[in-house]
Order: sequence, then structure tokens, then C-alpha cells
Amino acid sequence: MTDLVAQVSRHLHRVHALQEMATEAKLLPLVQGVQRWQTLRMQATHEGHINDPRTAAALAFFVEQIYGPQDFSQRDADIQRVVPKMHKYMPSQALRSLESALRLHALSYELDYALALALKSMAQAADNPCAKTSIVINSQTYAAAYCKDNNANLRQEQISLLIELGENLSQAVAIKGVAMMLSLSKHPARMKGLQALHLFLHDGYKAFKKIPNSQRFMDDIVSKEARLVAILFSKQFSEQVFSQQVFSQQGINPLPCLPSIEIPIEA
Repeated sequence: MTDLVAQVSRHLHRVHALQEMATEAKLLPLVQGVQRWQTLRMQATHEGHINDPRTAAALAFFVEQIYGPQDFSQRDADIQRVVPKMHKYMPSQALRSLESALRLHALSYELDYALALALKSMAQAADNPCAKTSIVINSQTYAAAYCKDNNANLRQEQISLLIELGENLSQAVAIKGVAMMLSLSKHPARMKGLQALHLFLHDGYKAFKKIPNSQRFMDDIVSKEARLVAILFSKQFSEQVFSQQVFSQQGINPLPCLPSIEIPIEA
């Protein structure tokens, strides 16, 4: 348990350090733009789960709490303050779920930061003068930056962590008394200024509790995400990107055609 607490702390420090790096490099708006576009991408890829009232909340939890551009500083501060003192009273599976969620979030932020750097590098190398003042994120630029990072091993690790988180959450919601514990702790959490942490735990529990078959849900999410990673890092796709051949959004590019997001480049 104490090792899990230490890991939780490391994940939070890792994200905080990356955020400071992004701020100092004036890349924070671009990182957040990457996260916003990824949110749209995941919603499009897993549209079937959004339209299913039994799985919509669980998908939203993953997209918003793990991959989204929201400000998690209050939630993370709550966790940093409470978990070292309260871990003895937490079910081990609940703490394990929290640790795996934060580990996935930290790795995802690291990948988002790397992708933002790749997008900026591509824009600076472009012949188009407009690319010097703003960066457009769409399925083509995102795919090109994704390949440029050449970090297939980290993307595979991200998939593995997604599987682990799904398993941990499924086991955590099966623990007897969790619903009552979350309900009874709502008022004390508000009194102690821990609303953000309580909401995070409550939303995760409530979302997964509604799924009739969590294993089938996770298998579908993981298989689609793994397929995207495999195609984006395939030799055929990479050769097309690096030779600067134009691929149609309906052709080899596996990413959905979504509205572009334009981020101004700070001097």
C-alpha cells in the first residue's frame, strides 16, 4: 500500500513538471489544443458507446478525466493531501484503481506534450507563411506528428495501462460498501475542501457500475485504440507521411475527419 501511495505521488509530480515545462516553452495552449482534438477523436471513434446510455458515462469518464484538457490541479492537490494520510482506510483495490488512472494520465500528458512539440517543429519547417503564426490540428497534421514522434513503445504502454485501469475499476466497483462509503463521505469531503477528489472517485464508480459487461466494453475500446496505433505506425503509413504524399482523410488515414483546431504560436 505504501508503495502505491509513493507511485501516486510520482505520477502527480510528473504531470506537474510537464505542465511547468509546457508553460515555460509557451506550449501549454498547443498541448491543450491537442487534448481537445483528441477528445473529439475519441468521441468519434467510440460513438457507439456515447449513444448507449449504459456505457456513455464510462466513456466520458475516460475521455474527460484521463485524456481531456480540463484543469485537474485541484483534484491532484486533493489527492496529494489526502491519500498519504487516508490510504490505510481505503480498500486496496480502490487505491490501485486511483494509481493506475493517474499513471495513465501522466503517460498520456507526456505523449501530448511530445506531440505538441512535433506539431510546432513541423509548422516551423513548413513553406507556408501562415504555419509560422499558427498551428492547425486536424487528422492529417495530427497523424504526421504522431508518426514523427516514433514512440510506438510508449503508445503500446498507453494501451496496456488502459487495459489495467479497466480491470482495476471493474474490480473496485464490485467491492461491497463502496457506494455507501462514497455517499457518506460526500458531506465531509465538501467540508474539508475535497469536492474535486470526491467527484472524481464518485464519477468513476458510478460510470462503471452502470456497464452490464465491463469486459466487453473495455475489449471494444482497446481493440479500436490498438488498431489506430498499429495503422499509424505501420510502414506503409509512415512512408506516405515522411515522403509528404497527400493521403485522403477517407483513404489510408484511420483518423476520423473532424473540425480543425487552430492554435496561435506564441513568440
